[in-house]
Amino acid sequence: MRKPAPLFNYCLVILFLMFFCSSGYADELKIIDAVEPPAAERPPKRMLVVPYPFYNSTIGTGLGVAAVAEGYGQDRMLTVGTGLISAQGTYMLFLMVRNYRVPFCKRIILDPQTSVGSFENIQSYTINNPEFPDEDAGSNDSSKDNFIEADGDDFWVDFRIRYLLPIGHGKDTFMPTRKLENGVCVYADEGVDSWNPFATGRTYLELKPFYRNQTLDNDDADIIQKTAGTDVAIYYDNTDFRLNPSRGSSQRIYFSGDWGEFGSSRPWSVIGFELDKYFNLGPSETARQRVVTFNFWTTDCVSWNNSHTENGNAIYHRPPTYKGANLGGLFRLRGYPATRFNDRSAIYYGMEYRHTLNWNPLKDFTLDNRLDVDWIQLVGFSDLGRVAPNWSFNELHSNMKWSLGTGVRAMANNIILRADFAFSDEDAFAQLFIGHPF
Repeated sequence: MRKPAPLFNYCLVILFLMFFCSSGYADELKIIDAVEPPAAERPPKRMLVVPYPFYNSTIGTGLGVAAVAEGYGQDRMLTVGTGLISAQGTYMLFLMVRNYRVPFCKRIILDPQTSVGSFENIQSYTINNPEFPDEDAGSNDSSKDNFIEADGDDFWVDFRIRYLLPIGHGKDTFMPTRKLENGVCVYADEGVDSWNPFATGRTYLELKPFYRNQTLDNDDADIIQKTAGTDVAIYYDNTDFRLNPSRGSSQRIYFSGDWGEFGSSRPWSVIGFELDKYFNLGPSETARQRVVTFNFWTTDCVSWNNSHTENGNAIYHRPPTYKGANLGGLFRLRGYPATRFNDRSAIYYGMEYRHTLNWNPLKDFTLDNRLDVDWIQLVGFSDLGRVAPNWSFNELHSNMKWSLGTGVRAMANNIILRADFAFSDEDAFAQLFIGHPF
């Protein structure tokens, strides 16, 4: 078979690097996991730094640079940094570190990440557009045009601390035992076909302090959403390969709270639950791996109706739109803009079919061992969900919103890169980011 031309390969690399600068202004970013490969499968240290041109409908035309470093600091540590500036005045910087194990306690893993940026002409569903006086912006029945457009600044930082409990497969070993063939798991000893946290899988206690300051300025209103608090969670991972699962399941129960300190806009408390399930359909004539995945997520703000008084005004204990019950954007209801729907409570169902191709035009294009593209994957997906002013099973399952879509993903330098195209009854969006949505 004829090998792809170098120019073709370079264009694909540039496309992949664009993923690192594609997060939306309003999205609360999930922690993106990175693989912990056996040392024999990768060089001990590797760094890739590449500049690239950039364009999307929100940011416009610009230039960026991305850097991925593996094995610096610790053998299994991953560091990703990126930055861009556009002709319209937008700029963004992003940095994350994964898989740093505390030397004196191997059960503790640190995953910090931070970003700062300035954005132009952002659509926000935080407060009502004056043309819709009888609606609540972001509610399930609100108009798609009930938003304000403004310029915005955004700074956030969070620091996830994971503690591996000494139960299940985490009792005797800190690292899972698995065999990978070009990014696909062909063997794992995690016992993913049975559900028992005390016998199989790995259970983590998670603590994630966070701070975010997001501002919007337009002619009618200035919006400041500032929050400082902590996420606390129990996470049970019973999958064969957390970065790109093909079998098993995972569950997370969490509490998220802001106590009104460090200049935050108001205190608030949120609880939630998320479940993922994966079914391996095996290989086919065109696929190395075929997987059907399901996701369920629900959340509720338990402090929603609580309030206190400041300068004669009632301040309700409700989270910023990006932190509470919201749908739309990079992860849930991808056919709608970020936080298009936001309220007290939410429920969401997601399904994906992931078809990992035998074909890989970048397999031998390594840039002197600095780039490693393991596979390319085609994806079809569907989303279903809604928000509501109370957690009511009947209400949350009536008049639900939906989106359908397709995507292309790749595993490059131990990171999942994804390009999703989704449509809904309101709009259609193409989005680039890193990591599976679930």
